[in-house]
Amino acid sequence: MADLADEILLYLADKSSFNTLELANKRDIDHQKIVGAIKSIQAKGNLVTCDQKSSKHLELTAEGKQIAEHGSHEAVLYSAIPVHDGTIQVELMIDVLILYHLFLTKQKNVPNAKVGFSKAMAAGWIRMDKKAEGGARVYRKVDSIEDVVRKHCQLVADHRLDNVSDQQKAELRKRKLVNEVIITTYDVSKGMGLGRIKSFKDYNFNALGIMPPSGHLHPLLKVRTQFRQIFLEMGFSEMPTNNYVESSFWNFDALFQPQQHPARDAHDTFFISDPAAAHEFPEDYVDRVKLVHSKGGYGSQGYQYDWKLDEAAKNIMRTHTTAVSARMLYKLAQEDVIRLKVVEG
Repeated sequence: MADLADEILLYLADKSSFNTLELANKRDIDHQKIVGAIKSIQAKGNLVTCDQKSSKHLELTAEGKQIAEHGSHEAVLYSAIPVHDGTIQVELMIDVLILYHLFLTKQKNVPNAKVGFSKAMAAGWIRMDKKAEGGARVYRKVDSIEDVVRKHCQLVADHRLDNVSDQQKAELRKRKLVNEVIITTYDVSKGMGLGRIKSFKDYNFNALGIMPPSGHLHPLLKVRTQFRQIFLEMGFSEMPTNNYVESSFWNFDALFQPQQHPARDAHDTFFISDPAAAHEFPEDYVDRVKLVHSKGGYGSQGYQYDWKLDEAAKNIMRTHTTAVSARMLYKLAQEDVIRLKVVEG
């Protein structure tokens, strides 16, 4: 956009004034891009002055664009007729429909063949022998034609409406090949500040912007941080909670959750496929956990079922941090036992 703005200012320096639509047509640039560049120039200061005005313009319809590219319906029909022998009318209509990539069932929706036939007859380009053998036969009546409808559509597409008469415009409207649209354009002329500015400086993409106001900690998070710091200063340490994959033994069994508990089903727990199972467990502790599950102990009657190590070995995505507590309690208990043995020794 900056390059286009510079180009417009240089153009304005030579021409002193211009119309945005005329410039867009001359440079083959979308009119809205020209208007956008003018708006950006206005934001820089009093460089240009703009007078808005609305004007009516003709714009090709979809059918008009088709004619501008391929020819009018009557010209297409004329070109489909053999030079000397002519053709059966029904076959001619089918050939024209094929040229437009249409099926016969859609003939009523897009009657290009019928329109072309009637227009070609009215122009005196073709003649028809209704008594011919095999049905009505159509022949070329002239050796060559001038497709003025296509020419006029092309002039509209190129915005050269001065070369199209009012009568020709009316005919295009009647055939619904053009629509009348209202376009807002601007007459641009030099502003008071244009002579004092030679060019725009390059935009500095490395310049630091203004820092936006930052957020703040939630009051509860502040209190939690203060409590955490107090406990750390008292000598407490935090448990490692970064092991997100855990065995079912530490996640469930060590917390004495039975192996048939519904929370251990696949719809409540994510099971790991690789590695699917853990293999390193403290054997003495596994035996004690198994005993409490299957027969009871420590004042509990247990669950009275056949506890299986294969089920406890399954790896899962850890479902709670209490699994970390189970590991740490076992680890701390072992350290106390070691210290006790050292003291006794």
